[in-house]
Amino acid sequence: MLRPGPLPKHYQLSQILRQRILKGEFLPGAKIPGEWQLCQEFKVSRGTVRKAIDTLLHEGLLRTEQGQGTYVVEDPWRSRPFLFLSNFNDDISRQNQTPRTTLIEKRILPAPTKVAHRLSLAKGEETIYIARLRWANHQPVVYEQRYLAKRLCPTLIEEDLENQSIHELLVKKYRIPLIRAIHSIEAHVLNEAEATLLNTQAGKAAFYIERLTYTLLDGKETAAVFYLAIHLGNEYAFRIQHVINRQDEQTLAAISTNGGDLLLN
Repeated sequence: MLRPGPLPKHYQLSQILRQRILKGEFLPGAKIPGEWQLCQEFKVSRGTVRKAIDTLLHEGLLRTEQGQGTYVVEDPWRSRPFLFLSNFNDDISRQNQTPRTTLIEKRILPAPTKVAHRLSLAKGEETIYIARLRWANHQPVVYEQRYLAKRLCPTLIEEDLENQSIHELLVKKYRIPLIRAIHSIEAHVLNEAEATLLNTQAGKAAFYIERLTYTLLDGKETAAVFYLAIHLGNEYAFRIQHVINRQDEQTLAAISTNGGDLLLN
C-alpha cells in the first residue's frame, strides 16, 4: 500500500515495482501484472500506474510488446546505469564484523560557503552538523560528516545519532523522501588529525567521498544532505558497478579489497 505524504504516488509505485524486479519477484522475461491489476492492488488511478511504468521503461528495466503487455527485460543489470548502495551496519555484518557508531559532534552552525553552495542555501543559513566515527569490531574505519538544512528537520539534532540510522530517521520519522544521490570518490592520504581519529598512522592511503543526496520539496528536486567521509581502504572497502550505456557496451568500475558496497547510512 502506498503511503500518504509528499512523495508522489507514481514515484512510490515505481520504487515498489523496481524492488520487485531487482529482488527477483518479477523474473527476467516475465510479464508483469496489467494496469488494471496494479490499480486494484495499490488503489491508484491508471494514470498513476502508467507514469510508474513509464519511469521503469525509461530506466530500461521494462519493455513493452504491442498488444501483449509489459515485460521485465531479460538482463536488467546490463540495460540501465546502476549503482549498488548498502547500509553500513549490514555491510560490516556481512563481513563477519561488528558495526558500531560513535558520535563525535553535533551542533547547529551557519552553512560554510561550500556547504551553502552544495545545498543551495542562503549565506549564513543554519545547518545541522553531525560528525561520527563508524567502527568495524574495534577499529574505526570511517570518519563522516553531514550537513543538513535545519529548516528541513529542526529537531534531528535531538535524536540518538549513535544508535539510529540518519537515513531512516529522515525518511521514516521526518517524512523526507531521499530519491537519489551523487557521489564523488578520490584517493586520499591521511593527515595527522584524520589518522588520530581513525587510530592509525598519518600518510596512510584512504578514500575521500562526497555525497549529495536529494529529496522532493513541493514537487521539486532539492539537495537535502551533504555528506563527506574518509574511508580506510585497507580496513573497509566498497565496490561500484556502473553500466554506461544500453547497447551491450559496458564499463565496470570496481574499487575493492575486502568486498562491500558504496554506503547509504
